Amino acid sequence: MNPLLIAIDAKFIHTNNAVRLLKANSAFDVDIAEFTIKDSLTKIVDTIKAKNPLFVGFSTYIWNVEIVRKLIKKVKEECSLPVVLGGPEVSYEPFHFLETTEADLVVKGEGEHVFDDVILHFLEGKDLTETSNIATKTPSRINTPIEEIQDLSNLKLPHFFKSDLANLPHKIQYLETSRGCPYRCSYCLSSLEKTVRHFDIKPLKDAISHLLDNGATTFKFLDRTFNVSKHALPIIDFIVQAHTPGSVFQFEMTGDTLNEELINHIHATAPKNLFRFEIGIQSTNEITNRLVNRFQDNARLFRIIRKIQENGVIDLHLDLIAGLPKENLARFKRTFNEVFALGAKELQLGFLKFLRGTKIRKEASRYQYKFQSHAPYEILESEDLSAEDIRRMKRVETALELFHNKGYFGDTLYTIFKGHYVEYFTLFERIYQRYTERNLPLKGYQLHTLYAFIEQFLREEGVMQDRLDELKHTYLSKHKVKPKCYFEKIEDKKLKHHLFTNLHSRTDIPVHTFFKHAIVTPYKKRYLVALYQNHEAQLFKA
Repeated sequence: MNPLLIAIDAKFIHTNNAVRLLKANSAFDVDIAEFTIKDSLTKIVDTIKAKNPLFVGFSTYIWNVEIVRKLIKKVKEECSLPVVLGGPEVSYEPFHFLETTEADLVVKGEGEHVFDDVILHFLEGKDLTETSNIATKTPSRINTPIEEIQDLSNLKLPHFFKSDLANLPHKIQYLETSRGCPYRCSYCLSSLEKTVRHFDIKPLKDAISHLLDNGATTFKFLDRTFNVSKHALPIIDFIVQAHTPGSVFQFEMTGDTLNEELINHIHATAPKNLFRFEIGIQSTNEITNRLVNRFQDNARLFRIIRKIQENGVIDLHLDLIAGLPKENLARFKRTFNEVFALGAKELQLGFLKFLRGTKIRKEASRYQYKFQSHAPYEILESEDLSAEDIRRMKRVETALELFHNKGYFGDTLYTIFKGHYVEYFTLFERIYQRYTERNLPLKGYQLHTLYAFIEQFLREEGVMQDRLDELKHTYLSKHKVKPKCYFEKIEDKKLKHHLFTNLHSRTDIPVHTFFKHAIVTPYKKRYLVALYQNHEAQLFKA
């Protein structure tokens, strides 16, 4: 009878490091089972029954807590097993979960250094009153303080299980060079951690090499602020040397403290698109930032972002949070417009969440916040934003995802927007309104539908045909086989023969190949020929 740790991920591509770290650092045999939020409760409970474990441990987050609640009930009814909860969702209000579910024990904060005591508690009845990071309701109430692991060099990394090898090419690999955050943003759980601590670099390099050697391509570092890590430059250099074709490494950075020498070094040594920086801007309103304990030099931040953008080596993902104190709709529009104009590949518009344990949750009444009573505890309204304001922001978020963040249009649509608009928030609001007025699908759409809509929208907005033709070029280049066209195609055989003959003289590609595999369309007072062979597009201006 081994302990069984259950991970319930938001998507299959995610990898739960928490349960793997506990298993890797335990002196006991520990089983893990990983699911997604789409898996049925019956499937999960059947797995638990088949394992017949010593106890069941759930790794608990805002995206799976409601499922975990239901599972606790079923586990108690059908298996009569002890239940242990861990993870950020339960760490700071443990007795809420002990009193509203039938869970037996909560591990608060980091668990690697106390997990074996928990196992011994269920194996031999070990007293946990001297073990940190523990909360229990029965038989006697225990609530020991959270103690952080000061020496992370003692931890074994979670990346070497043979059972994970087959899925490495298909999943995101999460890595840590440090734990803790030097900043105290009042909406973030990392603000509750006391110190920044670092892992040894050699095991990290060994883990990256192992993952790359076994086909992993997508890596995300969990450091809350990677650029404060003492390992930032050595890890960057190691990745530049060790990476494999198509691999991508993502880091969370604090933009206004980014060292320009580090950026210059990456620009000089790294290939394009190897690195992806996620920078949380959240708001450009200085008053708002101070109220949530953020101190941000906007001028330097914007200069750093422009420097990154100008070189085109590093992909940029920027974050905003709607609903922060004293940022009403008009002021948030200004934040949105300023940040969208920077031209990042992705701009995530998130909404303020009142996570258990955070200062902003405790201060909610100060700003007349109303938020969801269930996870993810998202803002509903405040003294600064009405429910209708939030709905308008949600519409902009939807249009932003479809017509920018998904990458369907490359840089083309952004370039067109930048040439014609400065009020980007209003632009995306109008896009959403016209798109839904035409009863076009928000899910299950086809690419040609999005392109046809946006071309018509921009034409109605007065955008010239030459600019709209740039969309054709992007659309045709996005496909590997002949696509369905949303625009006029040239069918005149004499004209096509003339164009193809000319192209044959330039490329040696036979005329009959063009006739069989090419699309021809008017393009900027000339013609654009898109040839599809061997799952590849070749575009020619003719």
